[in-house]
Amino acid sequence: MNRIFWGALALAIVAAPATFAEDYWGGPPEGTWERGDPGTTWQNWHLCVNTLPDTPDEGNNPYGTPFFEITSGTFEWANNWECPPELGGFGEDGWHCTQEGGGVVSVWIPNTPDPLRIKKMFVQITSTKAPSSVTPVGAGGETAGTWPTGLPQIQWPGPAPFGGSWYTYNYGLSLEPNPVGEWINIEVPYCTVIGEIVVDTICVPEPSTFVLLGCGAIGLLFCAWRRWKR
Repeated sequence: MNRIFWGALALAIVAAPATFAEDYWGGPPEGTWERGDPGTTWQNWHLCVNTLPDTPDEGNNPYGTPFFEITSGTFEWANNWECPPELGGFGEDGWHCTQEGGGVVSVWIPNTPDPLRIKKMFVQITSTKAPSSVTPVGAGGETAGTWPTGLPQIQWPGPAPFGGSWYTYNYGLSLEPNPVGEWINIEVPYCTVIGEIVVDTICVPEPSTFVLLGCGAIGLLFCAWRRWKR
């Protein structure tokens, strides 16, 4: 199975367009959750256009409207501005960070208002350089964490300036308890071009909830056993 999967993966990369494919992993890692499961959302922003989209180009979020914004630094349509050659970057389609010291773009993801849940996020970012940080911030000061996706970072093949300079990075993030919504802040270095942001999320019961349910079930079974013994 693994050999078949990685063979198909290699073929997909070779057959990819000169820039990059959209939504590379097509959802969260196998064995976690699937799009459309209860409590899930997904949203996809295509930034390889000369007008920044506020709302996602694709996706499904039943809890509200996600949106995108630049929160720090300056970004320009990549074809209007080129990095110095020594820094890498040749005007690929996407939005270029023109701020020395880097900049931050953010997406807002609405959630179910249920407060007794943990929020898990799977984030894909296609860019020419790795983000400096990808951080979730809840609306109410929730505790942020990470989880291992088990997936590699992908470099797109082909000659520069398009192939060979694009990567799809992936991140597993979490917030506890589940907030009514969160910002995902993506900090990038100077001269980074961002082409796409994809976010999948799920709100799952806290481990303590499962423990309480399990204890309750055991208690009911014990009571039933005592009555049967009588």
